Amino acid sequence: MISVDEALAVVLERVAVLDAEAVALAESFSRVLREDVIADRDLPPFNRAAMDGFAVRSADAGTANARLRIAGAIRAGSWPARAVRAGEAFRIMTGAPVPEGADAVIQVERTKTLDGSLVELETAVTAGQNIVRQGTEAAQGSTLLHAGIRIGAPHLAVLASVGVMEPRVSRRPRVAVIVTGDEVISPSQSPAPAQIRNANGPALLAAIAEAGGIASDLGVVPDDPAQTRATIEHAFATGHDAIVLSGGVSAGDFDFVESELGHLGVALHVSAVRVKPGAPFVFGTQGSTLVFGLPGNPVSAQVTFELFVRPALLKMQGARAVLRPHLHAVLQGTLANRSNRRNYLPVQVTVEADGLRARPVRTQGSGDTLAHALANALAILEPDRRSAVAGDVVIIYPLSSFFEV
Repeated sequence: MISVDEALAVVLERVAVLDAEAVALAESFSRVLREDVIADRDLPPFNRAAMDGFAVRSADAGTANARLRIAGAIRAGSWPARAVRAGEAFRIMTGAPVPEGADAVIQVERTKTLDGSLVELETAVTAGQNIVRQGTEAAQGSTLLHAGIRIGAPHLAVLASVGVMEPRVSRRPRVAVIVTGDEVISPSQSPAPAQIRNANGPALLAAIAEAGGIASDLGVVPDDPAQTRATIEHAFATGHDAIVLSGGVSAGDFDFVESELGHLGVALHVSAVRVKPGAPFVFGTQGSTLVFGLPGNPVSAQVTFELFVRPALLKMQGARAVLRPHLHAVLQGTLANRSNRRNYLPVQVTVEADGLRARPVRTQGSGDTLAHALANALAILEPDRRSAVAGDVVIIYPLSSFFEV
């Protein structure tokens, strides 16, 4: 049994980065960018008015109540007909190019128009006021976005602004999901007394999609060696980059996943981790295909996915950041670690004026899907920390991108 950090290192060192591909801009959202994005011109490409008002020469408007002749108007998208001359002002709209000669824009609210031909400035104007200078956002040739980011809505705006209509992104990893267990039935069925509905399948499929993968649902397999092997073989044969199994990885009489992986030539690199929940975690490889065996208890499956599978899928896509940040929060309750393993405990984190607060979520253990669903983070207690009480600072692992930095 190895530590969480050791297991993660074993996983990540065996991840190969997938090929890149060009996709339409609209299809690139949430994909991992694989090439730096360079400015094709200065941003802004001209001196830009930051608000509606009048473009003036500061030399003509150094005191309040200055009166200037209105010489024309400049709309966004139109180029000034000529330069501003002494004693003149041009009406100007937000985003429009500032004409030659003008070195300031006074907002329209601080002016008064007289007879339609003169404007009176209610306040003095200083050079540079309300103008965004050419190239001050970015110079032509500079790097705007670095390879390895996951493209979000603001990044789409940057890509569009420099005309990158087919950004190069990583191919999405193809991941097979196999749920094992005689007791597991479809969520649409009514369970018999000893049966449970398949909670792991939908959760893992969604988690893979959130991590940028394309998930294939290979269904529920009973605790049978032949059927387990046949389903895993099918996953290999259909060209998946990774296989994620849940259940059948412990040491029980009906846990066949690890042995069947061995029969199929999978090299096993991890067979147990000092973590709670999720100690019976298995990781192996067959060629470039990654194989993850997660525990059957749903919370254990989700936690081990977060700790090991999600980082692997992100690294597979060439992401610069593959781990969620570890943050600090002040505890508002009591937590206990009754194991000699690193313990991940559900908490609800809120953002307060003076920092983060973590309230423990009452849980019945690794089968309590409701407690995990109510949590937006996990508090981490190391093996040598047996408890934490209200007022203690704890390290938290966020389960939501809301806390990512």
